[in-house]
Amino acid sequence: MPQQIEYSVVIPLYNEEESLPVLQEELHAAMESLGRGYEIIYVNDGSADSSLEALSALKERYPKIRIISLLKNKGQCKALAAGFRASLGEWIITMDADLQNPPSEICKLLEFKDEYDLIIGRRKIRKDSYSKIAASRLAWFIRLLVLRDTCKDAGAALRIYRRSMIGRIPLFRRFYYYFPYLARTRGFKVKEIDVEHRHRRFGRSKYGNLKRAAEGVVDLWKVRRIVKKAGRLPAWSQ
Repeated sequence: MPQQIEYSVVIPLYNEEESLPVLQEELHAAMESLGRGYEIIYVNDGSADSSLEALSALKERYPKIRIISLLKNKGQCKALAAGFRASLGEWIITMDADLQNPPSEICKLLEFKDEYDLIIGRRKIRKDSYSKIAASRLAWFIRLLVLRDTCKDAGAALRIYRRSMIGRIPLFRRFYYYFPYLARTRGFKVKEIDVEHRHRRFGRSKYGNLKRAAEGVVDLWKVRRIVKKAGRLPAWSQ
């Protein structure tokens, strides 16, 4: 009998051909150590390099890999949503393909799955540029003022979602950054755990600070309207 899938790892990627072999090797070791059924879903977000070819070659060695390939670059959130829809596991694990989050940290987050619905790998010591860190801190402060959102690292890529959450939270353009906040407003339990964060080894970041900031302002007020209409604005608490 095929092993039942308990964990679905969903990884959106855009032009990450160099990092993929190293990522898959580390991820394979981490997931095999759990001793449970799993799948790894790579969502190729219209990459212009040889990422798709690299994934196809890896799939021959690692049969638990599934590949979703979008014809055009749709952005991180749409790629994640595609992976969510295709996933089969009771738990959905997300992370970026840039190797900044060690896959071994997945095991640390899973220790809390019996008590929480969403576990976030908070980057305790971020290895990003000063401008990127500054932009994230400013975004956190604005979310705190406008939404009372106390999530310290809403942009963290490494997360574990209970499947029952998916479908209860609207997957709009930048849902990724507001998912922890919206989950709390719907009564789900959210936990942040400090994890290691590494310098990017290959390529460069695909997301510009100015564009993210402009889109974030629009979606910030959209989220506030959603929550205010539902009458579930949370209190100032963790």
